[in-house]
Amino acid sequence: MASKPRERALKQAPSSPSPMNWRPKVAEDLIGQAKRVALAQASKAKRLANDPSATMKLLLYGPPGVGKTSVVELVALQLAGTSLAIEDYNGREVTVDLVREWMRQLAYGSLFSSWSVKIVNELDRCSREAQDLLLTYLDRLPPGRAFLGTSNLQLDLLTERFQTRFQAIKLLPPTTEELAAFLTARWAVPSVTATQIAVGSGGCVRAALADLESYLDHTP
Repeated sequence: MASKPRERALKQAPSSPSPMNWRPKVAEDLIGQAKRVALAQASKAKRLANDPSATMKLLLYGPPGVGKTSVVELVALQLAGTSLAIEDYNGREVTVDLVREWMRQLAYGSLFSSWSVKIVNELDRCSREAQDLLLTYLDRLPPGRAFLGTSNLQLDLLTERFQTRFQAIKLLPPTTEELAAFLTARWAVPSVTATQIAVGSGGCVRAALADLESYLDHTP
């Protein structure tokens, strides 16, 4: 009897990757507010992609594991049309010297797209000096460029000048019901188990996927 939930999951969702390897491919794959923001921002990016005079500066902030990185990656791909025109960094990598190099390269776009996109996750981890120089970089951003950032901090913990350079959107965790429904639909785990995992995760999708993977690994 104990093997039935595992067997059912494998039969109903044979193409689903293990939970920790799962990555959203389209905005509809996301959950809760992350899904709604991704749909809206991807639609905006689709319009901007054909506007030769446009730039895009987007900052998503909120608690860890709610989908911020997934949203900006989907938006970036919608803008650029190819991953070859997207550069991805962690805030700890963004030094004063790196921002100076970005500024020297501003006149040059991507060879692979009419858009060139930079993603910086955990933007709040940049040094104060790098953040100050980023203000100038963002002010000089030419058409066909996008800078998409994420931050685990509350917005008011970033400098006021920094906040004003972006369209800033706070991402809230999905509800317990939204997260449980997602787990049940994609991996066909029993609804009671999905709810328990969702409650235990505190709304962190990453934590829920880790707990789900542990559950599946220990289910005969």
